[in-house]
Amino acid sequence: MPDFTQSVEGLEPPTVVDHVLLPVADLEVGAQRFYERFGLKGIPGGRHPGVGTANVIVPLGLQYLELIAVVDQGEAASSRLGGRVARALKEGRMFVAWALRTQDLDAVRARIQGAGWDLPPIVEGSRKRPDGQVLRWRTQDVEAGPEPSAVPFVIEWRIPDGLHPGEAGSSHRDGSAALRRVVVGARDPRRVRDLLEMLLGDSVSYEVREARLDGVQRVVLETTGGELVLE
Repeated sequence: MPDFTQSVEGLEPPTVVDHVLLPVADLEVGAQRFYERFGLKGIPGGRHPGVGTANVIVPLGLQYLELIAVVDQGEAASSRLGGRVARALKEGRMFVAWALRTQDLDAVRARIQGAGWDLPPIVEGSRKRPDGQVLRWRTQDVEAGPEPSAVPFVIEWRIPDGLHPGEAGSSHRDGSAALRRVVVGARDPRRVRDLLEMLLGDSVSYEVREARLDGVQRVVLETTGGELVLE
């Protein structure tokens, strides 16, 4: 199976697709329904302090799907992510957002700003896994508004090797699974393509389509049993 997280030289490029967020009203029920529908098994993730959300991780190697739910309405109301999850649920959207991964978030921030984007500050984040291990990261939003966006945010993980969420053990119904492509819709597709080409290059890991609404439209996985489309 192709490894879409690595460059042809075997070294991770400056940015790659990291994960895609899917909203659920209840983590346990949502994870069970997700497995029944797609055969993808989630594992408990943890709570995001101060954000009002918690997650279940669906491991895909060095990438993953994140089932995310609001668990504290008050906290979520004052956080961008919590608000986006609540809005996605209310509007019946399949996806909340998607993320790219980098090893140097400051360099990526400078590059995006150099292209004329006005960026909000970098935000520190963390969550504690059920085994007590704390995962830490930094994220850079590219678009700071509460509305859905075709543009991904960027994450820099600050964790020991082997602790990326996608590397956790999984028991998917059809064996292993890998993230092949994220398809986004955009009212201004050229603007989104320009940003993604700057960060990801000419990659098969994404596709931008003109659409009436901004946001992730489809995620294509490659599994042992063949192609699996989430939409």
